[in-house]
Amino acid sequence: MCRLTAAAGFAIFALLFARFSAAGAEPVGMAYLKIGAGAESVGMAEAVVSNIDGPSATYWNPGALAFLPGLQATVAHNESFFTIRQEFAGLTRKIGRFGVGVSFDGTWVDDLKAYGDEPAEYLGTFGYYGIAAGVSCAYAWSDRIGVGASVKLVREAIDVYSAGGAAFDLGVQARDLLPRLSLGLSILHLGPAMKYIEQSFQMPTTLQGGATYRLGIPQTRGEALLAAEIRKVRDEDASLRLGLEYMPQQSIQLRAGYRSALDTEDVGFGLGYRRGRLQADYAYVPFGEDLGSQHRIGLTYRN
Repeated sequence: MCRLTAAAGFAIFALLFARFSAAGAEPVGMAYLKIGAGAESVGMAEAVVSNIDGPSATYWNPGALAFLPGLQATVAHNESFFTIRQEFAGLTRKIGRFGVGVSFDGTWVDDLKAYGDEPAEYLGTFGYYGIAAGVSCAYAWSDRIGVGASVKLVREAIDVYSAGGAAFDLGVQARDLLPRLSLGLSILHLGPAMKYIEQSFQMPTTLQGGATYRLGIPQTRGEALLAAEIRKVRDEDASLRLGLEYMPQQSIQLRAGYRSALDTEDVGFGLGYRRGRLQADYAYVPFGEDLGSQHRIGLTYRN
């Protein structure tokens, strides 16, 4: 039954993937929703839909909340090029076969320069922000399969102009469906068209599905996660994400990842350290074309 349920879910994903791949070009907004959440995910090139096991699951795959034990909380900070700053916070709680969570995701850019029709016509500076605040709920369909959904309020503002509304996420995660193999899929940022002044645009709806294989390494008594994921964003080409997490011991995680179809950010690296109920994470992503780099730090509490 578990295998049939997972197979049906992936068949639905394939149909939706084909639909979005065939869709015509439409203006897409709310680009900040593509940035992702957390530091541990970025270190693995965001190949985490099938293995995410912390409160950032409220962003990546709400179905994973069904497996998060106890009370967990995370905060993460992102410093990127062009003074882009991102803050993420998530809180989850396991209640019987249910998992619930709340999250906040915000991105800011200050002191952007505005010019008129002539290059020398300097008009001053303006700011940008995008925020998403959501609630999530998941249900453990079985000991191995969790399904979940999120609803979030989203808002984006450029100078004095803004747009906002509601968006939805759906996700399923199947843990150890086969020995050491986990699967996951999610559909993120579903929602109606929105409008800036008179210009309407679509949400950056994202379809992603992937698998993770856990590999024991007897020589070091450690463990490794090998993850692969396919992602399709409404206004982008499909991309392949490959991630690796190596744990030489339970308290240390070393991460690396690769993204295809992205010219400026194809690799990422990360480090995690866990002591007691606290875990600290760091991720580094170098950008091409002299854009600089991205640094993320995160702190997670598990009770």
